[in-house]
Amino acid sequence: MLTELNNKLLTLVNLKGVGPATLRSLAAERDFLTASIFDLAIRNSKLAKALLPTGALEAAAMAAEKDILACERAGARIVSVLDDDFPKLLKDTADSPFFLYIKGQWPPNPLKSVAVIGTRQPTEHGGIIAKRITTYLSENGWSIVSGLATGCDAIAHRASLDRFGHTVAVLAHGLHTVTPKQHERLAAEILDRGGALVTEYAFGVDPIPPNFVKRDRIQAGLARGVVMVQSDLKGGSLHASRAALDYGRILAVPEPTERDLAKQEQKAEANRVMAFGSDSEKLELLKRSPRDNLEGLFILHGKDDYDKLVSSLEAA
Repeated sequence: MLTELNNKLLTLVNLKGVGPATLRSLAAERDFLTASIFDLAIRNSKLAKALLPTGALEAAAMAAEKDILACERAGARIVSVLDDDFPKLLKDTADSPFFLYIKGQWPPNPLKSVAVIGTRQPTEHGGIIAKRITTYLSENGWSIVSGLATGCDAIAHRASLDRFGHTVAVLAHGLHTVTPKQHERLAAEILDRGGALVTEYAFGVDPIPPNFVKRDRIQAGLARGVVMVQSDLKGGSLHASRAALDYGRILAVPEPTERDLAKQEQKAEANRVMAFGSDSEKLELLKRSPRDNLEGLFILHGKDDYDKLVSSLEAA
C-alpha cells in the first residue's frame, strides 16, 4: 500500500507547476505530513500559484487516486526518494526522479548493480561481447540493469537470466505496456525470476522520444557503472554513457575488433573513438567540456580486463 506521505506527494506532483525541486522543498517541511496542502501553500509561492485554477487540487487528487488504483491492480508499487526502498545509487544523482514505479523486486544488494547497454543492431562481435560480459558479471553476483530494447539490451537481460542472475529493465513508459511488444515474454520472465521492471512514468504514459533519454540516464543512475557494448556516433546508448561520467561512475567500452575496424562498422564507431581517438575527440563525443577529464572511462581490451573492471566498479 502507498504510504500517506507518498499519497500526498503524488497529489502534489499532479499539480501543474509543481516539479521535483518544489516537492523536495515541501517534503522538507517539519509539518509536511500533518499540515494541509493549503497551509503549505502559504509558505510556498509555487504551490500557491499551482492551486489558483479552480478545481486544481481536486483534479490532482483524482489523478493521484487513479494512478494508485492502477498500480494496485497491476501488482506494482510507487516509491519516492523519501522511502528507504528508493535505490541509493539513483538517489545520489543530481537529476534523480522523485518517484519510481516498480513491478518486481530489487536485487538483494542494489549497490552491486551494473548497466549493460548498446545498439539495437550490434555486429556479430557486439552480440558476443554483450553476452560474454553479462555472463561474467552475473556469475560474480552483479545485478544487470538494461533497457529491454532489441539488440544489446535484450542480449544482456537474457544472458543474466540464463545464469540465474538478477536483472532490472528500465522502461521509457508506464507499466501498463511493454515496448517493444516482442519483449513481453522477456519482461514476464524477468519478473518470474525475481527481477524488476522500473520506470519514472505513471500508468498510461506511452513512449515518446524524450522519455528514452531520461530512461537512459536512470539506467546509469541505478548502477555503479555502465558497460556500453557498442554504439554508432549518435546512438542512444551515449546518453547513458555520458550520464555515467556525469555521476562519477565507471564507463566501460570494449575496443572494436580488427574485423569491425576493417569493415568500418558504423555500429562500432563510438567504440573506435573511445578506444583509439584523441582526448579531444572523446570529450566531443561524450559532450564534455575540454576542461573535463576522462576519469572513469575504462577501455576493455579483452576478457582479461574483466577482473580489473569489477575491481573498478567495486571502488566506484
